[in-house]
Amino acid sequence: MGAGTNRAMLEGAGLAESIAAGSGDLDQAVRAFEEQMWARAGKWAKITTAGPERLVRPDPAAAPALFDRVQPA
Repeated sequence: MGAGTNRAMLEGAGLAESIAAGSGDLDQAVRAFEEQMWARAGKWAKITTAGPERLVRPDPAAAPALFDRVQPA
């Protein structure tokens, strides 16, 4: 569904912003970013793990509609 790829691009941009906004201490900037990232990663790990059970249907056309209810745009 592209969630992993999309998350990777967003997290990469977030890391770049954290480093750019930091005080020059790279380790501190990365640690601050990671604390926020882990919370988001946990949420998406749960969604991704549960996704196949919810989205695999005999009627393939039903899956996108269900996904939209689970994860609205």
